[in-house]
Amino acid sequence: MKSLIAVAAVFVLAVAAAIVFVLSRQTEAGPDAFAGAYPLVTAAPTGVPALTWRPTGTPAGPLPVFRGPGSRVTGRTVNQKVGLSYARFGPPWKTTAKTAGDPSSGQGIDGKVKDYKHFWYASVSIEPLGPKLSVPGTQRLRAAAELTGAAFIKNLYGYDGARKDLAGAAMTVDRHSAWVTAFRMTHTTDTDRVQNSQTEVVVAVDTGRTLPAIVEITIPGNQNHLLPDIGHVVRSLRVVR
Repeated sequence: MKSLIAVAAVFVLAVAAAIVFVLSRQTEAGPDAFAGAYPLVTAAPTGVPALTWRPTGTPAGPLPVFRGPGSRVTGRTVNQKVGLSYARFGPPWKTTAKTAGDPSSGQGIDGKVKDYKHFWYASVSIEPLGPKLSVPGTQRLRAAAELTGAAFIKNLYGYDGARKDLAGAAMTVDRHSAWVTAFRMTHTTDTDRVQNSQTEVVVAVDTGRTLPAIVEITIPGNQNHLLPDIGHVVRSLRVVR
């Protein structure tokens, strides 16, 4: 009996693996609606960096000024693990909860209604660059910012959305080299959603550590009064030892 059970278990696992393989092949099919709109990313053989990257197009220039008072600043948050400190906003912004060992920090606001049509969120996230997005070379900060932005699009928009570039430029943060990438994504389907568009800003900062620090700011289109908070955060950035 035990041997029959073992054989059956092996069979079930084999079938499950086959199903997962087929589904993964199917979900990868279809044209890329963002072809040419973000940096080229390709898989690499085992034993070399996971990604290759090269710049595409002309950068959009410095981060624009979003005019308005913005949210009230109540202090600073210091992230020693990442090597950055930044402005902390008062309510309705709340500190982002995190699990033990998580090096990231941040703050956010979201819509209280959690259904697909009515949900929205705004966030500020500070974290180390994911190792899989690390591209060596003289343009590693630009690559870091643009690949992080491309991951945002892939995760939240897939093939649905129109992109408008807002910024792409080298900058300095507390006398350290950095690169800013910013764009606005707008859904081209399900346009009755409350969060129909999002402004995304990514700053990659060389803090002197192994991996750059990533500052990611997301503001939904239905909360445009929060756009000035982007400038507050970026101007407040300081490198900590």
